[in-house]
Amino acid sequence: FAMQAIDHIINSAAKTLYMAGGQLGCPIVFRGPNGAAARVGAQHSQCYASWYGHIPGLKVVSPWSAAD
Repeated sequence: FAMQAIDHIINSAAKTLYMAGGQLGCPIVFRGPNGAAARVGAQHSQCYASWYGHIPGLKVVSPWSAAD
């Protein structure tokens, strides 16, 4: 359900610091399984880390391997 949440993440969480003139941040963690390894249906197998990584105001951390 990453695409249903993207509107709120971009227009609220990512912009809070800028809309508040640098006075108020929005420290929050969004976590969700994705990809074939998550054993979810084909419609949930995409990884949106790169999409979210290109949004100004967000910091994205995405594990590379099972050891991460």
